[in-house]
Amino acid sequence: MKIGIYAPALTVYGGGEKYIGKIAEILSRENDVAFIALAKPDFKKLEGRLNIDLGRVAIDNIGSPALPVHSRIAILFNFVNAYRISRHTRKYELFVNQEHVTFIPSHSQRSILICEVPPVRSLLNRNPFIDLFFDPKIETYDRVVVNSRFTKSWAEEYYRKEATVLYPPVDTESFIPSSKGNIILSVGRFSTALHCKKQLEMVQAFKKLYTAQKLMDWEYHLVGGLGRSPRDHKYLEDCKKEAKDYPILFHANAPFEVMKALYGTAKVFWHATGIGEDEIEHPERMEHFGITTVEAMSAGCVPIAINKGGQPEIVQDKISGFLFETVEELNSHTLKLIKNDALWRKMSEACMKRSQEFSLEKFERRVLDVFHS
Repeated sequence: MKIGIYAPALTVYGGGEKYIGKIAEILSRENDVAFIALAKPDFKKLEGRLNIDLGRVAIDNIGSPALPVHSRIAILFNFVNAYRISRHTRKYELFVNQEHVTFIPSHSQRSILICEVPPVRSLLNRNPFIDLFFDPKIETYDRVVVNSRFTKSWAEEYYRKEATVLYPPVDTESFIPSSKGNIILSVGRFSTALHCKKQLEMVQAFKKLYTAQKLMDWEYHLVGGLGRSPRDHKYLEDCKKEAKDYPILFHANAPFEVMKALYGTAKVFWHATGIGEDEIEHPERMEHFGITTVEAMSAGCVPIAINKGGQPEIVQDKISGFLFETVEELNSHTLKLIKNDALWRKMSEACMKRSQEFSLEKFERRVLDVFHS
């Protein structure tokens, strides 16, 4: 089967790109798969940072990348590119679209929209011009696939279509515990766009905990991708300034092996995406699933994750980790694990077992079922 996949953010190297990249890898084993691209992605970087194999995946480069979002005429280019991609879908028997809140009509025999971000109605969707010439209600798509039950509820309300949950892939076999040290770890892109990972708030939380409890033998490490946006670079610099004179280390655009080693040696994992945000008003600002949380758990790194978004679907509170609502709870749960080694060991074993529910093996079986049915 000839399959075309449109993934608009292949230069970001985050969880969404891991998700679509692994789907492409699996489908390419028995199908002719290509990424439809406005600008040629760097497959070597994608494979190296995300631990995926795109050797059998082609690039269908239609050229002319969209202008930056800040351009006054970017909206016009979005319409032009949507039209060009739409025409391109005729080449494929199956079109898979990963664009957030898309309005690209599909002309393939079968079409699937992958929705990883809870859709929020925008002015674009109320514009009669779009309704006339494009497809904001995805009537040309046969199926909606989502990455969590959290996203499912919002997608079904927005699109008025039943959605199928396909939890993201986690290479649970690749992450194993090694010689554990006194390390707290966070993994997530350094960005203020869409859903910020809240590294600044976590740096502030660690400083407070470190000072109050005199945790002189503990370190906090933050790993994440960093794109070209000047705003994102400024955000990372702000985090570094906040962390000055504390044992807080940053690993921007770290290769997979560095991240893997940190998962293995860290004892505690922090995830705070959505803290300080209203989940009902802004569901798009939550963590919609949480691949990094599962990765950490598979390496025996006990998660302390915010009780919002998709995190409660992963972490069983007080069994395979802790869920928190406030910075005070985050630090309180962390201190319990630091002071009680028996509790940490018990939870470390439990979170490794829990992580297998999201294994790559289960994901591969589910992909073949979802995309071929």
